[in-house]
Amino acid sequence: MQAPYNALMLRTETDIVARCQQGDLDAFKELYTLHEQQVYRYAYHILGHREDADDIKQETFLRAWQSIGRFWREASMQTWLLKICANLCRDRLRSWDRRKVQYDSTLATTHCQHTLSEDDPATQVERSDTTALILQTLKGLPPTLREAFLLHEIEGHDYDSMASILGCSRASAKLRVFRARQAMRERVHAQLKER
Repeated sequence: MQAPYNALMLRTETDIVARCQQGDLDAFKELYTLHEQQVYRYAYHILGHREDADDIKQETFLRAWQSIGRFWREASMQTWLLKICANLCRDRLRSWDRRKVQYDSTLATTHCQHTLSEDDPATQVERSDTTALILQTLKGLPPTLREAFLLHEIEGHDYDSMASILGCSRASAKLRVFRARQAMRERVHAQLKER
């Protein structure tokens, strides 16, 4: 879930951004360290491939460095980076029309299982199956609904932050989350009936 930005974090981030805008690469390394996992996770869940997510993460930070001077402080750095990442992911998805790509759920399943070690094996298998079902269902959503679901349900962004990242209105972000939840519920229910 998205960690709330407290006053100290905002002050620290403001200082880091100011140093970046003066060309300080060490400050940019700090920004990278603070946000790279979330950018990677978001790209991975949108694209479904480790290598592509890593490429998008690197491109996100390259573009952020190139345009750090235009960063406006009304949004958080996290929101700004995820907006860059979202745009790059959309571009990558459009380019996939020329090639067929399979969703690689191994990383997501492994990532979600880190807390399972304390449970018995039957519970681990059940959770693993459930995780795989949810990830497969998520993969089947249209990209706009998948992005909305990821940002709100997994990353914990509010509707205003989502609207900024997705480039839409707050009402549209809220509607996308509603439709994504509804689609996920219907698809998971249908797949469970088939079992």
